[in-house]
Amino acid sequence: MKCRNEHFIFVDFDSYRKWGYLIKFLVYLNKNYKPCLIFRRSYLSFRNIVVVGLRWNGKNVKRRTIGVAKKHLQINKEVDCLYCGVRLNISNATTDHIVPISKGGNNTQVNLVICCKECNSQRGDKDFYKFLLSKNYKYKTDIPYI
Repeated sequence: MKCRNEHFIFVDFDSYRKWGYLIKFLVYLNKNYKPCLIFRRSYLSFRNIVVVGLRWNGKNVKRRTIGVAKKHLQINKEVDCLYCGVRLNISNATTDHIVPISKGGNNTQVNLVICCKECNSQRGDKDFYKFLLSKNYKYKTDIPYI
């Protein structure tokens, strides 16, 4: 593992391409983290990372995620829904979990995306990448290793 945060484990994309199977296996053996794959181009000061594990304590402390969408919209004025491409505003924007809480995800920013309320309710706890490709085909070439 290249780097570790208290809420998730991540590696740079090049290391993941080279050692992906071994990294996934090591995360699988670690009981404190739920294995997952989240490809992020940027997260605060980290660039081009792959999140390979989310911290899992057996239960998830529910923190409010409503403010994340509002804060994102205040910083970025022209934001579209990740899934359907609808222009987002304060009334229709919501926060969606890449790895749902029901499947062991957590509320860290790296596990959150901004989308419209309709897409969020349609997705439920379906697989993130499958739902993304079913709604928006432009990501088909951008998502590696699926």
